[in-house]
Amino acid sequence: MPRRGGVWAALLLLLACLAALTASAPAAAAAPGARAPERVGAWGGAAPAALPAQEQADSLRTSIEAQEDGSVVVTEDITWRFPEGEDRHGIYRLVRVRAGYRDSETQYRYYELSGIEVTSPTGAPTDITVEDDGADRRIRIGSPSETVSGTARYVVRYRLAHLVNDIGDGTAEVYYDVVSTASSFPQHDVRATVTGPADVTRAACFHGPYGSTDPCPATPGASAEYTVPDLAAEEGASLVASFPREAFGDLTPDLREGDVGSSGGSTVTPATARTLGLLATGGGLLVPLAAGTLMGLLVWRRGRDERYAGLTPGLSPGAGESAPVVVGGPAPTVAVQFTPPEGVQPGLVGTVLDEEAGLVDVTATIIDLAVRGHLRIGREERGAFRSDDWVLTRTTPPAGGPPLAPYEQLLHESLFAAGDQVALSSLKNRFKPTVDAVQRLMYEEVVERGWFRRSPQAQRSGWMALGSVLVGVGVLGGFFLAGPASGLFADSGLPVSPVWVLAGGLVVGGLVTRALGRRMAARTAEGSAVLARSKGFERYLATAEANQIRWEEAQDLFSRFLPYAIVFGLADRWAAVFEEVAAAAAAAGHTVVSPLWYVGSWGDGGFRDVASSMDSFSTVAAGTLVSTPGSSGSSGFSGGGGFSGGGGGGSSGGSW
Repeated sequence: MPRRGGVWAALLLLLACLAALTASAPAAAAAPGARAPERVGAWGGAAPAALPAQEQADSLRTSIEAQEDGSVVVTEDITWRFPEGEDRHGIYRLVRVRAGYRDSETQYRYYELSGIEVTSPTGAPTDITVEDDGADRRIRIGSPSETVSGTARYVVRYRLAHLVNDIGDGTAEVYYDVVSTASSFPQHDVRATVTGPADVTRAACFHGPYGSTDPCPATPGASAEYTVPDLAAEEGASLVASFPREAFGDLTPDLREGDVGSSGGSTVTPATARTLGLLATGGGLLVPLAAGTLMGLLVWRRGRDERYAGLTPGLSPGAGESAPVVVGGPAPTVAVQFTPPEGVQPGLVGTVLDEEAGLVDVTATIIDLAVRGHLRIGREERGAFRSDDWVLTRTTPPAGGPPLAPYEQLLHESLFAAGDQVALSSLKNRFKPTVDAVQRLMYEEVVERGWFRRSPQAQRSGWMALGSVLVGVGVLGGFFLAGPASGLFADSGLPVSPVWVLAGGLVVGGLVTRALGRRMAARTAEGSAVLARSKGFERYLATAEANQIRWEEAQDLFSRFLPYAIVFGLADRWAAVFEEVAAAAAAAGHTVVSPLWYVGSWGDGGFRDVASSMDSFSTVAAGTLVSTPGSSGSSGFSGGGGFSGGGGGGSSGGSW
């Protein structure tokens, strides 16, 4: 009888696993023609930027309750004012859960987020979605099918583990960013309280831009009170509360690395073992087959670009005209375009080309802003033993120029949030939230311009996540189940363990899902037209000859097209052409002057030096701008004092 019970239990377990693991697609997929994400945020996520000034927190009351185990329970009572005349779905809160630890390159400090609860005394929708967002968790509050306007009040409560710091001098501290300096909106009427298992013995408060040491009123006691002056966008507030160390238990920080058995003899009859083994083997073969078939059908139906039928590639119907739209088909032959697509900036060209808003698209946007007169880029040489730095200087753009797109506006304002001149190195460890927001706004921009029906990032991310889950289940299942299951399949007579076949099938199925999931982003017919014009312009940059360019226009033409050449990876080739133009001009007794937007060497290298410098700038900026902030767990009172933006944890937010 025990043997028969083991057979049925094994059969039931195997069938349940097969039913769960051969699921073919996520529970919900976006329908064709779904409404594009809102300008500020969407389920794909985007931090707001360049929005009307009236969007702000009218009131923010934060209560922090320190627990004996070193965790804190945070309650935020927020009155949010939405942009006048606009409907939004709700708000989001960015809560930092990862931070650097004492400049370690291999470890980071983790604050586990749990116990999220949201209510709205004003009756606003309070559906909750939690997403990863770099070093933060994004708590999205509201309903995609309901909108709110005017003002709404939300009460958000959550727990962060391991946040209290053991300072080592007999005290313990809560050092917390009530408002992160990454916040893009004004915050008014900001107050906070801190309580704990003992009275707060010392209290301090700092406000202003990142690194500011401007104090704000703080009163210690059984309930420490903090009053923060009104904060502008990009300004934050940090509070410090000191307790006796004996009031807490273990305060060891949760540190994470920067990156999982066997019995002999069968428990079932040989016939049963073979049957179970064949089922498991069949499941292992079925998963990748099902994944490939279903994903292939989805890519065929939803992952192919649309095109205008009957029009030359790159052309769009005129005003009041229409053209039939077809899906898929062979890639069209594009003609050379001597100018970039009208009104399409380099960063957007890069996003349309590969369906990704990459770091090179962001850095090329900075160079493009310089070329268009919004800033100047200069190289600061720092000697043989220190890497050179770059200095950005805000300039007044020419009158009558086109307005900046939202992502350009956010990038420009964030670069010069601290003044009209900024060293690139000073942005290290604090600019990544802005880069993430700029990239999300770039995705929203291509959707709003009608080049994609949904954010390419959102179209890929769900399928990529499903593929990763299948790979993870396969790997962990193989390691954890291969030993215990060896006895079950010992007498099956199969040459390979069915567990490894099933695990391998899950891994292959996951990889197939990930590979085909990357192709789920699809351009509209208008997006395909922009792509054709962009590729035609790329062909021109790749084939242009010096004798086609007049030296009188060399400086202007070189500068205007250089950001595009960087996006295409043709900067060196583009510079070489203009070196020939400059040489021809010199032979005719004329001199080509250096670009006004660039401050650096302009000698025999000329254009080649500028292009090389901008490639170097792009590489250095990419590494600097995405570096993440850290917290060492040191005291907010010692070492020169605390500052705004230096606390552990912390939050910011906006609407969507």
